[in-house]
Amino acid sequence: MRRSHLPLVLLLVLALTLPALAVSAQEGGELEQTKLRLGFGLDPVYAPHIIAIEKGWLAEAGFEKIETATFVSGAAAGEALLAGEIDLWTPGTVPPISMRHNGVPVVIVGTNTLAYIEKFVARTDAGLEKPEDLLTIKIGLTEGSTASATMENLAEHYDLDPLKLQIVNLPAPEQMTALINNDIQAFVVWNPWPYLAEINKDVDAEILHNGTVSNFPWDAGEEFQISFTRSVWVMSEDFIRKNPNTARALMLTLYRAQDYVADPENREEVVTLISEYLDQPVEQNEALWDDYSFENIFDENYIRDLQKYTDFLYESGRIEDPQDPMSYTYTGFMAEHNPDNVVIEGTWEP
Repeated sequence: MRRSHLPLVLLLVLALTLPALAVSAQEGGELEQTKLRLGFGLDPVYAPHIIAIEKGWLAEAGFEKIETATFVSGAAAGEALLAGEIDLWTPGTVPPISMRHNGVPVVIVGTNTLAYIEKFVARTDAGLEKPEDLLTIKIGLTEGSTASATMENLAEHYDLDPLKLQIVNLPAPEQMTALINNDIQAFVVWNPWPYLAEINKDVDAEILHNGTVSNFPWDAGEEFQISFTRSVWVMSEDFIRKNPNTARALMLTLYRAQDYVADPENREEVVTLISEYLDQPVEQNEALWDDYSFENIFDENYIRDLQKYTDFLYESGRIEDPQDPMSYTYTGFMAEHNPDNVVIEGTWEP
């Protein structure tokens, strides 16, 4: 799915009422490119992007054409970024960590939202009565994604050997079909798929772990975190270095939109706008909204979350020579927008 948005006319009254918030091309120099291509998904993670588009703030920043491409997996979007097909990637943290450790020059420029919500969903007839039963069922997930790390964290919490799990590698939409057909008995995935599974009339399914709290029958209500996922903003090194004014204008606009999305007073408006944009029921996104925290602070928790998945990738043999997360993190854009949000500075420089 691709969308193209024509230039939006900036009303004089907007310039007069919001001068402190406006981001113009002139403030940071002329944009190197005025066409913008964004990678998209299907859930509220993309609220800041949508708000920036729908309110005309990206046009206000000098972008004359905005295209979006929707991907169902972070890996596919990452490939599009490296191919120059999109300018901004918004994945969970595992794909960019893996790519960076394999020599791919990508840089994290911010946290879009905290999303500790890879959820374990199972059919109610899966026969899960004790932790060891997790080894007897087929579990769908996208290999190499944050779901892989989440599932291994769950297994290790129950002292199960992750290598004995019966994993079926499937993209999210196919996981739903496989669950309905009983080809798999559970899956681990991000929104909106767990919600859609629970309301689907063709399968009786339930969320047995929401990323931070268990609902398994043997320890229902116990709090333990298995997801350490952040939705992050990622650019290629080349894009930032060749288009410094474009990258700056894009990020300052997204930070502005993120602040707007994070304000509880704007919740109803934001949920309505993103539902219209994504052509989804408002009640669906309202039900999912509390899963997200639109925070963008570079601090000890940022390092903790990235280090958790770095350790997972290293211990599972997917990467070698673990890197400091701050070595491929650029905090310069945020330092300009809100210096208080840069508790720890990234060491990557353009």
